[in-house]
Amino acid sequence: MAHFCRLALLGLAAVGVRAQQAEQQLEMGSLRSAFVNEDSFQYYSILIPSKSNAIKVKLIPSYGDPDVYLSFTAPEPDDLTATWVMDDVGAEEQVIKRDAVEFCQSEPCILHISVYGYDESEYMIGVYDASTAGVIESECSPGCKQDMIADGVCQQVCKTSACYDDGGDCDKQNCAPGCDEGWVGDEYCDEACFVEACNWDGGDCSENSGCNTGCLPEYINDGECDSECNVAACGFDGDDCFHGATECYGEADGTDYRGSKNHTKSGKECQAWDAQFPQQHTRTHLNYPEGGLGGHNFCRNPDGEAMPWCYTTDMEERWEYCNVGQPWQHCKQNEIPRAVQVSGGKKCLTPTTPPSGPLPTFEARCGSGDNHGDVCSRECCNAAKAASAFCANDETHYGRYQEYKMKVAFSQLKFNCTSCEAFHEFFSNAETILQMGGGSKLIRFADSVGFKVLVAAFIIMLLMLCVIAASIARYVWQRRQYSMPESAV
Repeated sequence: MAHFCRLALLGLAAVGVRAQQAEQQLEMGSLRSAFVNEDSFQYYSILIPSKSNAIKVKLIPSYGDPDVYLSFTAPEPDDLTATWVMDDVGAEEQVIKRDAVEFCQSEPCILHISVYGYDESEYMIGVYDASTAGVIESECSPGCKQDMIADGVCQQVCKTSACYDDGGDCDKQNCAPGCDEGWVGDEYCDEACFVEACNWDGGDCSENSGCNTGCLPEYINDGECDSECNVAACGFDGDDCFHGATECYGEADGTDYRGSKNHTKSGKECQAWDAQFPQQHTRTHLNYPEGGLGGHNFCRNPDGEAMPWCYTTDMEERWEYCNVGQPWQHCKQNEIPRAVQVSGGKKCLTPTTPPSGPLPTFEARCGSGDNHGDVCSRECCNAAKAASAFCANDETHYGRYQEYKMKVAFSQLKFNCTSCEAFHEFFSNAETILQMGGGSKLIRFADSVGFKVLVAAFIIMLLMLCVIAASIARYVWQRRQYSMPESAV
C-alpha cells in the first residue's frame, strides 16, 4: 500500500515539469534589454572568441531583483548547476579569466546564462571582452564604479550616458539600495530593506531591530558564516564563524582545521572565502558546505589539498598553503577538534527559540515548495543533505523530516531541478515509472479527490497501527516482569 501511494505521488509530481525554453543568443560587447516575471527564468548563450583571455558579464537592473547563473558546461544553469552566481542587489559584474579551471575547456566555447527573477524585474545584460586589465578595472565614468549603478541611491557622478544614467536611481529615492518604495511594512521580509535607514523593513523580518545591515535574525547560528553577521554587534554570527575555535585539528591533511590563521606560509594575506576579488573561484560555502568556509578569511582545506590553504589578496599569486602546525600539535589534553565537535554534537532539531538544527534549516532553506528559487537552490540541496545525515535515525523527528523531504522532492521534480544528490533515489524511481508508461494513469488517479482521501486514511491507519504496536509491546514487557522467578528478584 505504501509503495503504491509513493508511486502515485511520483506521477503527480511529474505533472508540473517546467517546459524547456530555447536559449537566446547574445552578442559580445552589447547590452540586451529584457524583462523576467517573478519566479521565472530567461535563458541566453554566447560564443566566446578564442582570443579572449577574460570576459566580463554585466547585469544592470532597472527595477526588481534579478539574479544571474553562469556555466560553460550546463545549458540553462540554475542555482544547483551554475558555476558562478551573481545575486547581489543593484548592478553587478562578474569577471571570468581563461586561466580559471572552470573556464571553457574546448572550442567552440559557449557561455550559458540564466536570469532568474526573485521579483518581477526589468534589466540589461551583456558580455564583454575583458582581456586587458584596463577593461577589468575601469570605471564607466570618473568616480563611478560599477556597483554604484542601480543601487537605489542617486549619485551624480554616475548620471551619465556611459553609466546608464545611474540605472534610473536619480528618478526615484529609496531608503536603501535595492529597497523599492512600498516594500517596507508590506508583511514580507526584504533583505535589501533590513537596514536602520528603512526602519529594519518596518518589522517585516523581526519584531526587534537588527544588529547589522543585511544580517537577518535567521542567519545567526544557521550553520553558515555570513560576513554581514560576522561582527561584534551580532556576536560574530554565533558559532558559525569559528571565533571560539582553537588551533586544534586531527586529520593529516587538515580538513578539520577550524582555526584562525589567515596568512599563507609566505606571509600573504588570505582573501575571504565569500569574496570574488581579486581571485574568482568556486570554493564557497554553497559548493563545500562542510568545508568551514563563508564570510571569513581563515585558512581551510575544503577540497582535499595536502594541507590548509587560501586564496590570496595578491593579484600575482592566486593561492598558497598555510602553516597551521602539525595534527594534534596545538590540542590540549583530551581536546576534540572543533569540526568534530560540531558534527558530533549536532542534533536533528534543538528546541531553542526559534528551533535550530538541520531540520529547521532544511525547512527554512527550501520554503513552502511553491517557489522555484527556494526549492531549486543549492542552499536547499545542502540543507537536505545535512538533514539526511542527522535526522534519518532520529525517532522523535523522523516523521516530520520524511514528510517534508517528500514534499520538497515532489516540488523539485515539478520544477525539473533533479540534480540534488539528497533526492537521487526518489528521482530514479520517478524516471523508472515514467519510462514504464504508467505516469499518465498515476497522474489522473493522484489528481482525484478519492486519492487524497485514500492517503489520509492510510496515514490514520498507520498511526493507529503504531499505537497498537506500542500497547502490545508494553503489555508483553509487563507480563515478563510479573512472571519472573523469585530468585531473580
